[in-house]
Order: sequence, then C-alpha cells, then structure tokens
Amino acid sequence: MIDLQTTLRIAGAVFFLIAVILGVFRPNLFELSPLKRAIRAYLVVLAAMGIAMLLGIVQTPNKAKSPLEWRTDVEEALQFARDNQKPAILDAGASWCASCRQLEEKTLNDAEVVKALENHVTIHIDMTDFDPAQERLAKLGIQINELPKILFFMPDGRLNPGATLSDYEPPSKFLDRIKESATYMEQAYDPVGTWLSEKGIFIALLLVFLAGLGVSLTPCVFPMFPIALPALAGIHRGDRSGQLSFSKRLARASAFLGGMVVTYTTLGIVSALLGKGFGSWLQHPIVTWTLVIIFLLLAMSYLKFFNLSLPSGLTSKLGRRGDGLLGLALFGGGIGIIAAPCAGPVVVGILAMISTAGNVALGAIFMVAFSLGLGSLFFALSLFTSMLDRLPRGGPFMERIEIGFAIALTTVAIYYASTVM
Repeated sequence: MIDLQTTLRIAGAVFFLIAVILGVFRPNLFELSPLKRAIRAYLVVLAAMGIAMLLGIVQTPNKAKSPLEWRTDVEEALQFARDNQKPAILDAGASWCASCRQLEEKTLNDAEVVKALENHVTIHIDMTDFDPAQERLAKLGIQINELPKILFFMPDGRLNPGATLSDYEPPSKFLDRIKESATYMEQAYDPVGTWLSEKGIFIALLLVFLAGLGVSLTPCVFPMFPIALPALAGIHRGDRSGQLSFSKRLARASAFLGGMVVTYTTLGIVSALLGKGFGSWLQHPIVTWTLVIIFLLLAMSYLKFFNLSLPSGLTSKLGRRGDGLLGLALFGGGIGIIAAPCAGPVVVGILAMISTAGNVALGAIFMVAFSLGLGSLFFALSLFTSMLDRLPRGGPFMERIEIGFAIALTTVAIYYASTVM
C-alpha cells in the first residue's frame, strides 16, 4: 500500500508535468497580455509546488503523540527528579522555531531515543512567548538565549553543561549525547575548534570563499550584475567604460567590494558576540514571511511583472566616474543585503559555526572570506570591462533560464512558508 507521502511525491511529478505541457517554459514574456502573464505565473507556482512535493518539502503533518510524558511544570518536575535521584532532560522550544519542531518530531519521537529516555524525567517548556518563559527559567538559575535548547540534569539536580544541545541533531547522534550525559562535563564538545584543528583554517576559509562565489551565481544576485556593472565601470548616459583608467576602475571596484565586506563582517562579529541566539531569531515567523515575500517578488521580476533596476537618480550618482566611492561602498553593502535570501542557508550555517566558537576574530575572518567570494565576480568584471560584452543577452534561451529561476525562487518561498505553517 502506498503511503500518503509517496502519493504526494507522485502528485508533485504530475503537477510539474502539467505545468510543462501547458507551456510554463514558453518564451516571449514581454509580449504576453496581463491575463496570459498571470496564467504563466500560475503555471510557475504549479511547477514549484510540484518540485516542492517531489523533494519532500511539502509533507504530511506529523501528529503522532509522543510515548514519553513531557511534563510542563518545570519547577516541580526538576524537584521531583532531585528527590528521586533521577536524571532529567529539559526541552525548550517555540512554535515559531523550525529547528525545534524538527528536533521534537524527528529526534525526540524516535523509538530508540524514547527508549533511552525512559528513566529520565522529561520536561518541556514552551518559549513561544520568549521573555516570560526566559524569566521563569532564570529564577531556577537556567539561562536560555537561543532555541532550540536541550538541557540535561544529573540525578543530584546539577545541570550538565557539556551535554547541552543548541541545534537540531539526528537520532543517532542524540543517542550518543544521552549516553554521554550520564557523566558530568564542564564544557560542551566544540566541533568547530576540532574541525579547524584537524583541517586547518586555510581549508575552512577556502570553503567559505567558494560558498560566497556560489551565492553570487544564484537568482538573488545574478540579476544585479547588469545593474551594478555599469555603475562600477562608470558607464552613464552613453559613456564608455574604456574611458576610465585601470586605477580608477580598481578604486571603484574596491569601494564596492569593501561595502560588501563591511556588511557581512559586521554580521559575523555581532553573531560571535551575541551567540547562537542571534541566529535563532532568524527563524521567527516575521523574518521567515519577509523572506517568503522577497523570494516571490524576485520571482515576479523574472516573470516581467516589473523590472529590477535602480532609480535613474541613483544610477546617475553611482555612474560618476571621478568620485562617488562612498556611494559605491553603500551600494556594495546593499547588494550584500539583497543577496541575503539566497545566501541565507549558507550565512546562517556560517553564523552558527561562528557563534558556537564564540570567537570574534574568527567570525570576522570567516565573513570577510564569504563576502570576498560573493563580490569577486563583480570585482573581476568591473576591472576587465571587455568581459561585460560576454554577459548573457536576451532571447528565448535566456527567457527560459529566467522562468527556471522564477520556479526555483518560488520553490524556496514554499519551503520557507512550510516551516511556519
């Protein structure tokens, strides 16, 4: 018998094929009437929904009741555990925290994990209203600044700091954590420090740089090349980029790249100072729905509902060939922010690593490497202006590529929406 999730995957394949048969990839978007353009947008959504169902992004809700008795009376439960010399586990989560739901549904409901926790006093605190819940725990001497958070307590009531979990962990690794929690550990295992000591910081920086380079080729950033490069090359009102000397082009490209570096380096430093709690708030519904809207707007721009371009006044200022370096630096920082939707998964992963290490210098260095990767193509193309002519031009092929980008962006929007629905 086919389960419901397999049925969803089959339906997803059917949806995608229907969208293709009905002409989702047909070019000539500019020639479409508003009604036909709206129909094309519907087909894009249909294709994106099909892909999301195929990839398992759209899933059946997990309503299975946990066999464990999760107590919500935190104070009484911890006292009960101490009085009876039992180990305890405290699960802190929130309805807006996607990682919390993933941890509770996939890990804490796993049969082997349930069996391993049978002798524990299991406690859950809902931190959807974060501040009141945080104050309640603070009275017990428990500090929680980020979600998800799993705390282990020894049979004598002591918190075991070394067993603390602050992110999603699959059942197999969580089982190891449960076993290790029986022994008191002053400090948690530092995977970042261990990885860096084994692989070396040079390899880590190279991987982060390549991640930034990869993000520059995503649908969030690629449309900005035709907008940014003329300003970087000093092209405005018919000027030719070749009229600028190499030194001036170098200065303009460096200012632009510097703005991007400052934006992401600041983000890395703030994350290192505040800890992973800074990244936890990126899971809040307000942030998530904002990302959904950004993705959908970018998808609509690819479908020619509107053109993604800079205001003429700003283009004029940025296009000045003799000055405007501060404006170009601010423009670079703005491009970095625009890149955030596609850079999100990469940046959040890097920030989680940085905040786990808690090293400000490491955070700054990693984000410098990422932003250099992100801005490297802008920098290179603005220096070697003959390469501007090699950028892809219009035509049926590029229109199909743009429609593909619109489908990809809509699929990611569906993913983010699914995490809060």
